[in-house]
Amino acid sequence: MIDHPQKPESPSGNDTGAGPVVKPGVSRLKWIVILLPLAYLWFRLIDNLQVEWTTNPQYGYGWMVPFLCAGLILRRWPFPPRLPAADGAKFWFVLLAFTFLAFLYLPTRLVEAGTPEWRPLQWLLGVEAIGLTLCVVYLANGIGRLRRVAFPILLFFVAIPWPSLIEQPIIQHLTAWSASIVSELLSWIDIPAMVHGNVIEVSTGMVGIDEACSGIRSFQSSLMISLFIGEFYRLGRWHRVLLVPAGFILSIAFNICRMSFLTFIAARKGVATISEYHDPAGITIAITCTLVLWGLAAWLNRRESKRQVRHPSVLKADEGRVTAAPLSAMPASVSVLCRLGSALIIWLLMVEVGVQLWYRHVESRLKPGPAWTVHFPTENATFRDVPISAAAQNLLRYDDGRQTSWTEPDGTDWQLFYCQWLPGRVAGYLAKRHTPEICLQSTGMKMLSGPELVMMNINGIELPIRSYLFETDDGPIQVFHCRWEAGADNSAYVENESSRYNLVRAIWAGRGNKGQKVLEVMISGINDPDQAKAALRRELEKLIQVTN
Repeated sequence: MIDHPQKPESPSGNDTGAGPVVKPGVSRLKWIVILLPLAYLWFRLIDNLQVEWTTNPQYGYGWMVPFLCAGLILRRWPFPPRLPAADGAKFWFVLLAFTFLAFLYLPTRLVEAGTPEWRPLQWLLGVEAIGLTLCVVYLANGIGRLRRVAFPILLFFVAIPWPSLIEQPIIQHLTAWSASIVSELLSWIDIPAMVHGNVIEVSTGMVGIDEACSGIRSFQSSLMISLFIGEFYRLGRWHRVLLVPAGFILSIAFNICRMSFLTFIAARKGVATISEYHDPAGITIAITCTLVLWGLAAWLNRRESKRQVRHPSVLKADEGRVTAAPLSAMPASVSVLCRLGSALIIWLLMVEVGVQLWYRHVESRLKPGPAWTVHFPTENATFRDVPISAAAQNLLRYDDGRQTSWTEPDGTDWQLFYCQWLPGRVAGYLAKRHTPEICLQSTGMKMLSGPELVMMNINGIELPIRSYLFETDDGPIQVFHCRWEAGADNSAYVENESSRYNLVRAIWAGRGNKGQKVLEVMISGINDPDQAKAALRRELEKLIQVTN
């Protein structure tokens, strides 16, 4: 049975009404038990997100968010006196929410261990860590203190990547829209520029959006800044709401200025010179946008302060000096929370041990299969290496990679991209980042059909190849994408890798950490898909070499 939170405990067993007398050492030990499982949940959440924060420039600001949240909580210190404990109905409702979120961690962790890159799982981890933290704050300190720390804790959600179903359409529309505006602005100063999807063509070459940057990164960081500044100044509700679209408009406007400047430099001095101005321009725009937003928030704060002077009855909810309760005078519900914390520790330990044992059992049956590599046709006189952009290298973090192109005697043009990841915890995570649906469409190509899964046995290696047809300015292009996973059998591959079935497949197919390879071939000059597949098979039989 769990004690009712309203009745304090006294060492003698008598209710004196003066609150419990707890030895400081015992109280600290209880709070360690309460906070330890929450700290582990936050560690699991940040450990999952750190790969995205490190390798994806769009979410590089995520490293700042935990410190900003902590700073806002400290800015709220000291907290107001604890309000009376909640009535039974509210207490049991919060306890039910606590239990549900704790149980939800089991399926979340089971899938997340095999598919850490699935963003809805990252959001579920965030809901569980943040929700359990808010439950503990409420049970320990009441609604008054919860209101003061709820927003700083909830601010962490801005560091979690948006689900792809939301993010990708926004990225594609913003980049195409921004590129069109930049092209129009350049025409005003007599610089010819033509837009190809998300690429701007000038007289000296092609300026990609990955070089000049789209508006999505600015928008996401401006959202974080707007919410942070609004809480920093403790603005009213509507002023906080106003900061969000203001930040969006400013970020897009400044980013278009940056893109225009970089494209102008490319048109005058060559595309290669963009690298000299890329980072300084980005830092300048980010600082300027932040300062303008901060100035707007400060102006709104002064307006609210003047209003409070004219109308003294209108005060901010958390205004005034308060005194923090000493550690030795914690409420009686600490004993309840200590039991919840102990139960949560045991539950998390059971989940982690169970997940590890399950995947060890599943993966013990996997056989890596024969090792293989790609023998590039360097003997072809038209063969050449194509540089891989620094942005792509940073995003994929492969252990070995190469991009090439050549022309066959029949006149068909071939492009090949190959990279591999050695066995490791994030091999499957990184290998799934490169897909034609996202990468090629972002360069202005239009996908006409695909994916269509075809299993090809090449020199004894089973390759899961997904075929696509894209339309370009020079005509149709056949695209074949293969992500090969060491130890996986044919049943492990599905036509659409982003399908929900494939995302939970890792539960019985393994985490994909025994090694990954990605092979992508693009063929132009063959319009018939069947002929393209036949040509691909002939070429792969020459390219794929078994090494053991």
